[in-house]
Amino acid sequence: MLKPRLVLDGRCKRRLDCVCVDNGTLNCGAAMGKQSKSAVRLKEDMKKIAALPLNKQRDGSCQKVFGVSLQDLQQQGLTKNGLPAVVWNTVEHLTQHGLTQEGLFRVNGNMKMVDQLRLKYDRGEEVELAKDADVCSVASLLKLFLRELPDGVITSALHPRFIQLYQDTRNNAEKENNLKELIKELPDANYCLLKYLCRFLTRVAEHHMANRMNVFNLATVFGPTCFHVPSGFEGMKEQEVCNKIMAKMLENYNTLFELEHTKKDDENHACEELARIILVKPSSRKYVKQPKHFYDNGQKEFPKPVPLGDWW
Repeated sequence: MLKPRLVLDGRCKRRLDCVCVDNGTLNCGAAMGKQSKSAVRLKEDMKKIAALPLNKQRDGSCQKVFGVSLQDLQQQGLTKNGLPAVVWNTVEHLTQHGLTQEGLFRVNGNMKMVDQLRLKYDRGEEVELAKDADVCSVASLLKLFLRELPDGVITSALHPRFIQLYQDTRNNAEKENNLKELIKELPDANYCLLKYLCRFLTRVAEHHMANRMNVFNLATVFGPTCFHVPSGFEGMKEQEVCNKIMAKMLENYNTLFELEHTKKDDENHACEELARIILVKPSSRKYVKQPKHFYDNGQKEFPKPVPLGDWW
């Protein structure tokens, strides 16, 4: 009786059983011929399969976008205008196609489509949002990216101080000033991302009559994505506080972000800052309302939303 013969080819190992008869005579014939052909095909297939995952894994390790810190994305060159490329692309797409979408950010997109978009970004593949996804799926992709940031948009180091601000300060004017100063303590990458995100969400809120997403609704959605809180009952109470802080950042966007130019502002926004200075510069001449196309490039300072009353 013969033992099975081991055929080796790189990473591939396969046992081929020989056909034996009771009298000790091998009856290989056609059976062995078929097995030989199968073994050859197997070798070729395994060569292709063994090489393919390794290539994809190398590409993915170089281009991974989701679950990566903002600082690492900058070092890898996966940013656009000082922001994560996926954030810039999704926000620009939603600004053009989704501001009036009813339930924007509240209605979830197609999860299969979202997963496909995520894989494309992580593999460094070209993504055409207008062709590859619907508006709600693009919105879900943005939320997913923010939610998976390792340290959150609001860093874990500063998170307790935001909560303390809510608990300790009673004077509304003092709270607003303290919040402004606390926001400026964020790392540059986090500050720019938070400012860009709040600016966009303020525009979404301006269309709340069409999209049904006012400041409160947006804060309920983006509070959990920007502030990472622990699980459990205490986490639920803390999340409620974070949502209120998020609503305040949207309601007072102009005061907290726009009225003061800081070193954290990206150089790419220099033209925007200059345009804003021109718009608010005092003049002795009578104000003349500008035509609509004057503001089409997004350089208009956002109007302050209707006040929500007391701070909390």
